[in-house]
Amino acid sequence: MSAIHDLGYKRYVGTRRPTSTRWRVIVRRQMATAWHGWFRMKAAVGLAIVTTCVFGGMMYFLTNGIMFRGFRRVGDLPLTIADGALPASLDWYRRAAFLLGLTVIAGAVAGDRQSGAFTFYFARSIRPRDYVAGKLGGALAMTASILVLGPLVLALLRLGLCDDTDALVAHLAIVPEALAIGALATLVYAIVPLGISALFASRRYAVAVWAAYWLIATTAAGRIGIATGSSWIAALDLARAIEAVTHRLFDLQLAHHLAIPLPAALGSIALHVALALAIVGYQVARAQRTGVGGSA
Repeated sequence: MSAIHDLGYKRYVGTRRPTSTRWRVIVRRQMATAWHGWFRMKAAVGLAIVTTCVFGGMMYFLTNGIMFRGFRRVGDLPLTIADGALPASLDWYRRAAFLLGLTVIAGAVAGDRQSGAFTFYFARSIRPRDYVAGKLGGALAMTASILVLGPLVLALLRLGLCDDTDALVAHLAIVPEALAIGALATLVYAIVPLGISALFASRRYAVAVWAAYWLIATTAAGRIGIATGSSWIAALDLARAIEAVTHRLFDLQLAHHLAIPLPAALGSIALHVALALAIVGYQVARAQRTGVGGSA
């Protein structure tokens, strides 16, 4: 009669990580899932790479050319392509980030609720704050790969095009400026769609609302602000608010463009980000407390 072995319980002998690091697992899982398929994160990153190549080529081959008339420095000074390509490229980087929100971020929390993944997370002693930190960390990392790395490459290229040390020193500020506006835009394009995602239990609805909010609601607010001459209402259009901060950082202005005060632009961005964070935290904690997908 043959012996039967290994049918009983066996104690786990692998690596035990502290609870405080569990959010990192969610970050890695979210980024790995987003990278699968060509029409998710890869599409947004591809658009960002194309943007970098196009505007980098303009800076290299048309260094001393005059930037198109829509852009000018404050005081009507001429703006070369080498100096104007970076701020002009930010509009295309934001489009890539919006695409990332549509394909990945806006469905992150809603997709977990729809698929019942909360059961998996909360049954393994994942705290709501670990889940929120993981989702935020993944969204911020993916968005920063577009809105921070792309402008940073262009900023470094601009420094490489300087003719001498004096010109290099004069343009050094472009690096922290590119990092600052990239980080600010990252907060908007990562956190706001995540907040919208937390409101719904259907990924399809969350993606649709993110698209409608960004393309219709905020755009309508911006146009109402322009029509009424109210820059504070126009600042509710987050794209215009980010543009206003960009123009202030790079000392630029657009012809026939309503000037949005810096406090209004930053206030609108802070309001949207804070509200989105509050929604995510509340909705996840509520789901865990009420047992929606949880075991607590």
